[in-house]
Amino acid sequence: MLKRIAITSAVVALVGCVEGKPTVREICQSNPAMCSDLNDDNWCNSERRQLIFSRYERHQKDTSENQYFLMRDLQEYAQCMELASTIEHKKLKQKQSNRIEAYINSQKNIKKLADKTAGSDHPLWLYWHWSNRGNDQALQKLLSLEGTPQMETPELKLALATYYAKQDSQKTFELLYNALRLYKPGDRINPEIPSTLVSMYLKEGNGSQAYIWSQVAWQLGQDNLEKNSMKNIVNASEEQYEQWDEQAEDIVEKIEEGNFRGYYSSSS
Repeated sequence: MLKRIAITSAVVALVGCVEGKPTVREICQSNPAMCSDLNDDNWCNSERRQLIFSRYERHQKDTSENQYFLMRDLQEYAQCMELASTIEHKKLKQKQSNRIEAYINSQKNIKKLADKTAGSDHPLWLYWHWSNRGNDQALQKLLSLEGTPQMETPELKLALATYYAKQDSQKTFELLYNALRLYKPGDRINPEIPSTLVSMYLKEGNGSQAYIWSQVAWQLGQDNLEKNSMKNIVNASEEQYEQWDEQAEDIVEKIEEGNFRGYYSSSS
């Protein structure tokens, strides 16, 4: 069941099988510029597809939110292509050259969008320019918005959690749980939220919760997390692992349906 959910989530995220939305092939055929500067082989395929969908969303509606998610996907694609561009293709040198060019293009696009949004007061961009460019003025503006309706989104709760993580664990936990409660059906869920909960619970010494949230993050598509990696850190019986897996499955279902109502409870 866990594997089925993970595959289903990946298909929805990567293929964009949402009613009324075009496929990657349709986007590239109707808007070649959205795809022409990307690699044309199978490297970084999932990142490439998600980037194309984000470009399409921004093309349809050029909002600060869509620009921000485009930037996130550009960064993930660039990170993947940086590695891919260093792998030598023994038979076809052109393949490697294409990846290098795609990586360079992604860096140019990141800089272009960063420059364009440098003066933005939208909280998502204040967060990005603080976390990616070390802009303390942007951070102060972001913190001044805490508690306002503007900040009542999952992504911005995560932004605040990122800031408070090193100084206020209780508040960080509360912000992360709040972020998950704010998701609505059909929303794009950021696996960094449950992944951050894994780190927080490990720091707290709560192995069972760390394992459960690692499975939530894995099911939601966290790239740098393997399904069984936490078994090397949290020791338990196979029966206990299965129980925790079922709890994680239930959490994922509730988040995706917009019915998550969990709250943080300290283990101390």
